[in-house]
Amino acid sequence: MSKLSRTEQIIAEKTVCILLVRGESPDGKKIYAYLAIRADKLESFMEAQKQGTFYPEDYGIVIEAGEGEPSDEVKQKMKKEYGFNHESMLDIANTEKANDLASNISSYVKKDNKNDE
Repeated sequence: MSKLSRTEQIIAEKTVCILLVRGESPDGKKIYAYLAIRADKLESFMEAQKQGTFYPEDYGIVIEAGEGEPSDEVKQKMKKEYGFNHESMLDIANTEKANDLASNISSYVKKDNKNDE
């Protein structure tokens, strides 16, 4: 893990990312959760996922959760209330990607704002 610069750390502490996390419940059912997490916590969240069973609420706030895949109603709520764009999701596959996202979060915000114009 590379360390964030002081400026990157401040920006990451002030930026909240909304993640769609998919997994399995302890009884083997497919589950999902939308998690609001500070950008500076992304790496530790990714590390926790590697360890096996973990609780997303230990890393952020669970906004919505359920079994299977999110319904169209839930997707619309996430879009309307949080600006979550299901078509433009980034795949955060590992801790390196999480660090890259956290250290470059301001460039992602700038790109998204340009797309909104």
